[in-house]
Amino acid sequence: MSRAHRTHRVSFYSPSTTTDTSGQKSVTYTLEWIERCDVLVLSSRKAPEYDMIQTGSDVVQIHMCYTDRVKPDWRVVWNSSTWDVRTVRDRDGRRRILEVTAERYEQ
Repeated sequence: MSRAHRTHRVSFYSPSTTTDTSGQKSVTYTLEWIERCDVLVLSSRKAPEYDMIQTGSDVVQIHMCYTDRVKPDWRVVWNSSTWDVRTVRDRDGRRRILEVTAERYEQ
C-alpha cells in the first residue's frame, strides 16, 4: 500500500479525563495529528446492500502507516463525522500498516 493511494484526510484525537469539584468526570478530546489514510466502509445504515444487517451503527476500517500511538479509546474524524476507535492492530505483523476499526452510532 503506497502513500499515493491514501486519499482521505483523517484526524486523530486522544482523550483526557478531568474531574470537577462535585466528582463528575468529563472526557475531552485533543487533536494529535492529521494523516492521509485509506478508508473502507464495512457497514452503513445508509447503504442499501447492508439493509439486512440492521447494525444501528456505521463501521469503517482505516489503513495507515504503522504507529503505536493510536489506542482503542481514541476518536477519529473522517468525512465530517466523529468515529470511536474500537480496534487497533498491526495488519501484517511487520509494523508497516496499521488497521484501525472505528464505529459511529446512530444519533
